[in-house]
Amino acid sequence: MEGKKSNYSLDKTIGGMHLKLFLPMFAVIVIAMYLEILPVNFAGGLIVAMSMGLFLMWLGNQIPIFNTFGGGALLCILVPAVFVHFSILPESVADLTDTFYNDIGFSDFAVTGIIVGSILSMDRDMLLKIGVRFFIPLITTIVFTLLLGGVVGHLMGFGFSNALYYVVGPIMGGGMAAGAVPLSEVMSSASGESAGDILGQIAPAVMVANIITILVAAILNGLGKQKFMPSNFSGEGDILRKKSSIKFGDKEIEVPFSINALTVGMLLATTIFAFGQIMASIVPTFHYYVWIILGAAALKLFNILPRTVEDSTEGWYDFITKAWVPAILVSISAGMIDFVAVIDIVTNPTYISLTIITVTIAVLVAGFAGLLVGFYFIESAISSGLGLADMGGSGDVAVLSASERMGLMPFLQISSRIGGAIILVILSVLAPFLL
Repeated sequence: MEGKKSNYSLDKTIGGMHLKLFLPMFAVIVIAMYLEILPVNFAGGLIVAMSMGLFLMWLGNQIPIFNTFGGGALLCILVPAVFVHFSILPESVADLTDTFYNDIGFSDFAVTGIIVGSILSMDRDMLLKIGVRFFIPLITTIVFTLLLGGVVGHLMGFGFSNALYYVVGPIMGGGMAAGAVPLSEVMSSASGESAGDILGQIAPAVMVANIITILVAAILNGLGKQKFMPSNFSGEGDILRKKSSIKFGDKEIEVPFSINALTVGMLLATTIFAFGQIMASIVPTFHYYVWIILGAAALKLFNILPRTVEDSTEGWYDFITKAWVPAILVSISAGMIDFVAVIDIVTNPTYISLTIITVTIAVLVAGFAGLLVGFYFIESAISSGLGLADMGGSGDVAVLSASERMGLMPFLQISSRIGGAIILVILSVLAPFLL
């Protein structure tokens, strides 16, 4: 009796290249990396992060079952950090990728393209339909997660105030630079303790929660593909249910892939980035990503741009997600994740338990609150819950890559920036009374 034939098929291409061509090229880059002769600039950082990212993304996506849960993205975010920690990769790789991603500003360049492209590629009627309704699960998630997280921390012996300010608040505050750093200053003013010492205590929670959000995103993506789940559980990237009640017009013009289309898309995205910087300098209360979102949304809502320009921006977005997202994940992992700090917090059962519980509360509250306003559970849980709990812009990219829902980027940016700012204001007001 013949055995069952496997449906597994190895993908023999990486980044559009056959393995026979890609692997020798990757070997050359690896040799240069270990010789530590690559320049610490845009070129050096991109070649290391992009080649390693494409390879790890391909490798993770070839592993059965594991690939259902965002295997490629998980390898990209975990392997470089582990390899750097155990000196399997030279320390220079961490410096190279960190400089490339943060100091040189590749993060702003790529994330802006994703934000602008994802907004302008959305259907205008759908954007109007969602509207202010998104803030209902967002505010609900903020209130219930802070309250329930503090109560759970108190019951675990951590203390309500300590849980709120050293675990729950930092996790939900919009990341490291926009959340944990200003929060440490707020806590320092109220308690008298050094802001640097406080930051050292709250930063591990932010980093570990970011990893947890990626794992949860991958799990949600896997669950969403199961046929036994209810119809309102997964929208496969669409956040709004009952789409049949909206009449959409077909695209009149669709711009084919071309160098000119990419040029137009890149130019528009970077122009909106400049607009965000200008507005943030005038109204510094809001992060420039907030202004980028508002600027792109205004262009879309008021129908200002020709369809050809919108399609060109969508093409630029597609290019970034396919070619550069793996590089972004590798840069985050090798250059930003402190593996020692992660190990320290994991060895504290109360700390890690409260971190996991915080993310879980955020996901469940956001998911069920989204159902009440007509959203799919998974899309709402990711947009409001994980968008608040991950590590800001870089965390948003990692979460969306693991969940295979990159089109939700505008909503996660709203959660990270506006939601994080709301949390910072709340904790600032409460600090004199609780610290």
